[in-house]
Amino acid sequence: MAVAHGETEPLLANSIREVPAPRDSSSKKLLVIVVCSVLIVAVDFGFFMGTAPQTAIFEEIICRNYGLQPRTSSATRGGVDPCKSELVQGELALVLGYKDTFDVLPGILLSLPFGVLSDHWGRKPVLCLSCLGLLLSETWVRAVCYFADYLPLRTVWLSGLWRMIGGGEQVAVSMCFVMIADVFSEEERSVALFRLQSSALVAEVLATPLSASLMTLGPAFPFVLGWVIELAGFLPVFLLPETLEDAKATRLSQQKANSNTTDSETDIEPTDPLDKAVLPELLRQIREFIESTQFIWRDWNICLLILTMFVGVMSRQSTNMLLQYSSKKFNWSIARASLLISLRGIFQIVNFLILMPVLTFLAARYYNLHGKDRDYRLSQGSGILSIIGFAVVGLAPVPVLLICGLVFLSLGSAFMISTRSLATSLVVPDHVGTLYSAIGISQSIGTFIAGPLFAYLFKLGMHLGNAWMGMPFLQGSLFYVVATVAVWRVRMGRSTREEEEEEQLVSE
Repeated sequence: MAVAHGETEPLLANSIREVPAPRDSSSKKLLVIVVCSVLIVAVDFGFFMGTAPQTAIFEEIICRNYGLQPRTSSATRGGVDPCKSELVQGELALVLGYKDTFDVLPGILLSLPFGVLSDHWGRKPVLCLSCLGLLLSETWVRAVCYFADYLPLRTVWLSGLWRMIGGGEQVAVSMCFVMIADVFSEEERSVALFRLQSSALVAEVLATPLSASLMTLGPAFPFVLGWVIELAGFLPVFLLPETLEDAKATRLSQQKANSNTTDSETDIEPTDPLDKAVLPELLRQIREFIESTQFIWRDWNICLLILTMFVGVMSRQSTNMLLQYSSKKFNWSIARASLLISLRGIFQIVNFLILMPVLTFLAARYYNLHGKDRDYRLSQGSGILSIIGFAVVGLAPVPVLLICGLVFLSLGSAFMISTRSLATSLVVPDHVGTLYSAIGISQSIGTFIAGPLFAYLFKLGMHLGNAWMGMPFLQGSLFYVVATVAVWRVRMGRSTREEEEEEQLVSE
């Protein structure tokens, strides 16, 4: 990684004499947010394009394996669909649940090491590796479905092995968030993150009905098309600029403003790992890894915020379960049930593009809430709305109430963005990569727990009766109760406005 060393040495050698101001580069901000948006849109478009067809294909394969006629057979039209039986749906829930679990294992094991590497080597190389692993993982799932006569369906669980390359989706998304945090200021960050998340929701809104319409041609076509779209979305990543230097420059400028440090106090002597022997370099890397993560474990507020982030994957994790739940409970086709995802996406877009900016403006204008103080209050309110949303979805006896629950869930979807922005405000800029990777691990643990837990709760609900089928969503509501209480326990220090006023006095 000689390139990273060559780029950092001049910057660090002149850290105080001449600090670059990359945050003033509007073109760089635009390029970063556009490319990251394209990447996340492509990944999400492929995900939502393939979710309903994948569920339908898995269901059909399981149905055939049990010797039953698939629902497309003319013999089942107008009667009871054998593929909706408790036996088939129970196996489908397990296949989907454990697939999600094994897919996030690489994120749990590797998010933090890749985050530390991104703080040393750069964000772009780590992001490229993550994209490669994701593409190979999705290729494996489609290969298993194509060769279903020769490979057991449960071998889709091995797709997680490919995500060892780059750490999987958790690392890729974390790197996009890190790059946004690198080039945008604290005051701009939450709005930028809301815009980034909104671009992903556009994919959710458009991909789901498109997938449903294409499924009339058979589930295989939209399933493969989703893979092609993901591949196309990975290509612009090579256009991204490296943003690690922006984070380092910001930290140095903050040190100068807050401490009035001298050149000798802030100069950092970079070391080139290629100049060291293998064993000493390995020991040095382990020591640096431990030192790079100490800021997480020493701050109780950071620990609380990271631990609360695992519930955020409940919304994403519930996508497959929402399809299966509504299809089974209301006797809908998978294509029809998938339209609920699109409807949820529309509500979330309205939330992120209209409601959240309006609330942000009102909080600053009338309540003098800025930066981390504003994010703190938004996290509390969003958590409460998510609790209500999951409970209503889990208890809904009719589709109308289910949609009402989705509205509450959509309004509460800002929880992850505001909590992430709040955590970012509590650490120094060049530790953001490590922080976001720790958040990725927390979210991976959430998926690791939610996958099999939701599957077994769904099986138990089917066994107990139709009224209990929403048990996974009731459990999600309980998870959000814990997370919201944890956010309430975060102790805020001085307000952002007070810190800004002190910085102005010091600079004067």
